[in-house]
Amino acid sequence: MTQLSDVQAFIDRSRKASNPADLHDLMQCISHEMGFDYFALLHHVDLRPFVPQDGCVLTSEFIALSNYPQFWVDQYVSGEVINFDPVLLACQRTAVGFGWAQLPDLINLTSNHIQIIEKTREAGIWDGFTVPANIPGELNGSCNFAVGQSRSVPAASFAMAQLVGSFAFQAARTLVTRMRGVSAQETVRLTARQLECIVLVARGKTDWEIGKILGIAEETVKRHIADARARYDVPKRMQVVVRALYDGLVPMSEMLG
Repeated sequence: MTQLSDVQAFIDRSRKASNPADLHDLMQCISHEMGFDYFALLHHVDLRPFVPQDGCVLTSEFIALSNYPQFWVDQYVSGEVINFDPVLLACQRTAVGFGWAQLPDLINLTSNHIQIIEKTREAGIWDGFTVPANIPGELNGSCNFAVGQSRSVPAASFAMAQLVGSFAFQAARTLVTRMRGVSAQETVRLTARQLECIVLVARGKTDWEIGKILGIAEETVKRHIADARARYDVPKRMQVVVRALYDGLVPMSEMLG
């Protein structure tokens, strides 16, 4: 399978995940397919009051899934490492995925941060790639992929990891919503023109370029995209792209065509 079909298959399967164990298994499989050993999908909250069940914690407010070594998870939670983790701090500085080697470019690494990095490596988690999940009005989170000692992060998979991380967190948000006893929302309906604009946004086109391609005014393009954001109640256009893909309104092949 190509990376494109792998991501599409992950989206389709993640939409059907009915419990955290299902999503945990999907994350473990796709992580290995991308060349990573470990994953951690979590909201950035204090996990000390909670006991993971098979690497999963799910409440009506947040989720935490991981296949990290259990002794490191215990140390990470009990030692309040989450409050000082440089990777999670870096998530507040960017909206796109980053390799852990980029940490010095995103934050000022303190001696405390360096100590945490060293402890993480002692636990056998050597390097990784993180996708921030910062949605206004919700708890911050991230999807992290990592490799073990003496292994290099598969940089060729970073683009795929960015996509998988975004869709994985969307699936996680759905599970949290269900825990609240809230029925799943109906799929948002977008007009054909809105979908055309969103597809071109995913291809990296500017509003001006989209207007030229579709034969409409730039202001009309902006209105279509703004209306699509309003229907999904999200502030950024790329969040509409993620939601439209996740909801199956357009296939991955169209987005990257």
